[in-house]
Order: sequence, then C-alpha cells, then structure tokens
Amino acid sequence: MPSLLDRSTAVFNRSLNTLSRLATLFVIATVVCISTHDRAIAQDAEATDAAPAYPVVTVNVASIDRILSHVGFVFDGVERPEIMDLIGTGLANFRDLKGIDRTRPGGLMIFVSEGLVPLPIPVAYLPIEDIGEFGQTLATVGAQLKPVPGEEDRYELNPRRGPTSFVSVQEGYAFIGQNEESINRTFTSPEKFAGSLSSRYDISASANLRQTPKSVRDLILLTLKNSAQASMQRRDDEPEAVYNLRRSQAEGNLRFIEHLLRDGEELTLGVKVDQAQKNAAVELVVKATPDSAFAKELAQGIARPSYFDAAIDESVPLSVSLSVMVAKHDRKTMLELFNLGEQETNRNLAGLPKDAVVEDIPKLKPAEDLFEALRTTIREGHLDGFVQFFGEPDKKFVLVGALRVMNAPAFGASLSNLLEQASRTSANMDVELGVDSYGDIVFHRLTGKDTNQRDQALFGKTPALYFGTDNQALWFAFGGDDAIPTLRSAIDRVASGAGGPRRVELAPFQFVMNMKEWVRVRNEDRDKPRPFADLALEAFKAEGSDVLRADAKLLDNGFRVRIQVENGFLRLLGLAISRQIDGNQAL
Repeated sequence: MPSLLDRSTAVFNRSLNTLSRLATLFVIATVVCISTHDRAIAQDAEATDAAPAYPVVTVNVASIDRILSHVGFVFDGVERPEIMDLIGTGLANFRDLKGIDRTRPGGLMIFVSEGLVPLPIPVAYLPIEDIGEFGQTLATVGAQLKPVPGEEDRYELNPRRGPTSFVSVQEGYAFIGQNEESINRTFTSPEKFAGSLSSRYDISASANLRQTPKSVRDLILLTLKNSAQASMQRRDDEPEAVYNLRRSQAEGNLRFIEHLLRDGEELTLGVKVDQAQKNAAVELVVKATPDSAFAKELAQGIARPSYFDAAIDESVPLSVSLSVMVAKHDRKTMLELFNLGEQETNRNLAGLPKDAVVEDIPKLKPAEDLFEALRTTIREGHLDGFVQFFGEPDKKFVLVGALRVMNAPAFGASLSNLLEQASRTSANMDVELGVDSYGDIVFHRLTGKDTNQRDQALFGKTPALYFGTDNQALWFAFGGDDAIPTLRSAIDRVASGAGGPRRVELAPFQFVMNMKEWVRVRNEDRDKPRPFADLALEAFKAEGSDVLRADAKLLDNGFRVRIQVENGFLRLLGLAISRQIDGNQAL
C-alpha cells in the first residue's frame, strides 16, 4: 500500500502536471497553427487601419549580447574561454550580425485573426540599427533584402531556398511575416510587451490572455470540454470508486483550465541565468485578473507555517516539504482517493479478488478509523508534511519524514493493526509491533523480504520501515541501524523548535536536492565512474554548487513554480559541450 506522503504528494504533482500540460498546450497549438496560418490572411486584411497590434503570444530573447555573455560565463566557468573564440569566428563569417541591434530584444509574435475560426498569425521581430547593413548580413547566407517600389520601409526577403518573406520596419524593428497581409498593420513597439519579459528572463514564452479574443478562448474551452466529457464517461467494468476518483481529477483539471481561459491574465514560461549569484532558473508563472473568481480560488491555496519547520535541513541529499491550505475542489479529489484507498484496503484484508463486487467487500473497523482520520485532516484543509534523506560520505542513506494527521493516536493504532493483519496473509513482509519507543511514541517495524538492489545500494543490506505516532503526526523512517536515531533527532528538533523557521518567505511546496551525493551513491561500487558521473563529480566539486531547488510560491493574483540550479549545473553543461567539441575536432 502506498505511503500517506506518497498519496498526498501525488495530488500536488497532479497540479504541477496540469501546469505542464497547459504550457505544452500553448506550444503545440502555436506550432500547429503556424503551419496553417495562410488561411487566416484573408480574414485579417482589415487590420491595417486598426489600433496598434498587440500579440497574444510572444516568444522573446532578451538580446543577442546577453545570450552570448551567458555562453561566455558558462565556458569561463570550466576554463575553456577559447570556445568563445570559436563562436566569435563563426559570427565573423556573418559580419558579426551587423545591422541588428544586439542589445535589444527580438523574437516571435503570434496574432489572432478575426473570424468564425480564429487562427494565429506569426510575425518575427528583430531590432535594427541599420537596414542597409542588415541586408548585407543577410547576403552572407545567400538571402536578398529588396525594397518594395513606392513603399517606404517595406521590403521583400528572398532566401536562397524557400518562399519569400515580407518586412515592415517600424520604430527601429523589422517585422517579418510570410505574407504581405500579416505585416499590413501598425505594430505595438516590442519594448511595451517584451521589455518586462526581458527584465525577468533571458528567453521566455508568454501568452497574454488579456489580449486573446474571447472568441478564441471560448473555442479552446469548448474543444477541451467536449474532449473531457468523452474521457469522463465510465468505462466498461470500471469500479465505481475508481471512476469517481478519475472523474474528480478530470473535473478539477478542467475547472482550472476554464478559470485560466476566462479570468487568466498571463501564462509565462521563462529561463534566466544570474551570473552574479551563479545560478540559473526556469519559471512558470500564472496570473489571474484581480478580484476574479480565479484569483480568489488561487488565494485559497495559501502557504501556512509548517509544524515541522525546525526539522527541515536543506543541506541533506534530498529534502521535500509541503505546507499548504488545500483548495475546496482539490479536497473533493483527495476524499475520493481516500474512499478508494479504504475500499481497496478492505478488499485486500478480506482476501477478495480485484474484480470483487463492491457490495461483497466488508467494511472493517481498522480501515474505517484510519481513513476517517485522513478525511478529517483533508476537511480541515491544511496539508503539512516533509521527507528528507540523511547520509554522510561512505554511509548509507536514511529516509525520515512525517505527516500531520488529525486524531493521530487513533490513526497510528489503526495503521499498526492493519499492517499486522496484512502481514499474516503476505509472504513478502514482516510486521513487528513495539520494537522501540521514544517518549510517548511507540515504533513498529515493517521489513520486506525481497529488498531490491537499488534499495540496498541506498539504504543498506536489510533496510526496514519504522513508524509511530504522537498526538500530532505520523512519523516514519526507512533505513538500517541509523533509522531510529535519525528519526529521534528530527522529533527532538520539532519539540524544541531548534533553529526556528527554515525560511522567511513561506512556500507551499519545496524540493531541494544536493546532486553530488546521488552521483556518489550511484557509482560507489564501481571501479571507474561512468562518463556522466565523472563529469558531474568534476562539475559539483565546489561546496554548494550541486543544489537543485524547486518550489511553488503564491503571487498577487497568481502563483509561480520555479526550478533553480546552482553553478555546478552550469559547469556540467559547459563540460559536456566542451567534451563534445573536443570529440568532433578529434575526428
């Protein structure tokens, strides 16, 4: 049976997966629609006399020089500055991009045509210093930039191969489209929509939902609803509890998308390198219209101080913490999950097959008490827990964690009772009650008889799961002889409040990994590290350079999910590219 933390973390993971699917949806829709944009031109012909055109989707590069600076920073970090000389030689072959302003942003805009079936229209934008020099630079790749007779600041761009593109120069930018009609408009200056993106990210893709026509949003929503309704139908021979859980998850995802399309303001994915702090980050930002139903719903997921704050140690190989108020519609999904868990637990204890009829599954008191404690916790709304891996060089890991549970003593008694009953019918595990104690906590031990090689490599030859409850939480540890002492230490830190809160700014979710320890464990039994491990150990040799941090944070009328890596990951990238270049030159 999956651990309680696995199940609660899975709910948060589904929320992140929803965001990932949304970002993918925008990217795929853009790519598909770009390939069919010709059909939209006739519908867009009246855009010439309209107000300055504002894109609904922007893919932005902050500047060429900034990107080159970051590339140089990466190769300087691995003491390979000569690679920048190779890049400089390559740029010299293209006149160092003369004619283009290498200090201002450029990228791709997506506009939307009017009509029964709105279609995106892509237009590139490039900052121009001198259009004549730009034309000579294009000539280095066999392209020709020809003025359109009788029209000021209009050009045709004829590549060596492929169709002709059309160029309009406005406010120091060249706007490039594949059809004349696509550039027959007055464009908003890119600084107005790309300036804020460039100040936040080096490379970004952003959907400005405020500028997306309502007809487009309604069409996307209708399409998704029709697809979701079909997928939410009950399948043949699908148990009712499984169907209710699947439907609840689908309804929650669709509800989020509906809010985003109706009340969303921004969906942005961005990448930024910070040379001063020696790190890099990827961010996904979602913002809602102020005072909208979407903004109010997002505010329900506010972070709360964790009961376990003093136990969190971010210097360990891996640390995951979660402390958040669960939104009402997410509580429904989790309650359905616990209902299914109770049903499956009773079925297993009764020794019934997987296809047993619900009416034949008995309702056992231990399972009812255990899952009722979980349901009470979710109804209260605060999801609070953590998991950490502890381990020192040349020692095995110990996993330690806890989950705050309402009516924890009854929950713990029910859990130990259930596992003890399960062990009687399972040949793969042994449950020993009362193997140790600490204060009011009595620890029980669950030992699997078939430990796989991966677990042995991480935790030792005969690891076991230890668990127990006090008045506030379920505590657990997985490992060898150090498991109980390590768990006691975490309990002491919470009881004494040692160290105070782990962060000034609360985050509903936080994941911290120190990568070097994991590389070491994966290769400790090898005479020679794998090629990747060899590079990684070299890249992460500086203290603190191997940290990968992921967290979720609420913003005003929105939220942000960020993944940040320290300098060792940039060094790893530089070393990998350098090795590839060296290998190509040796051929």
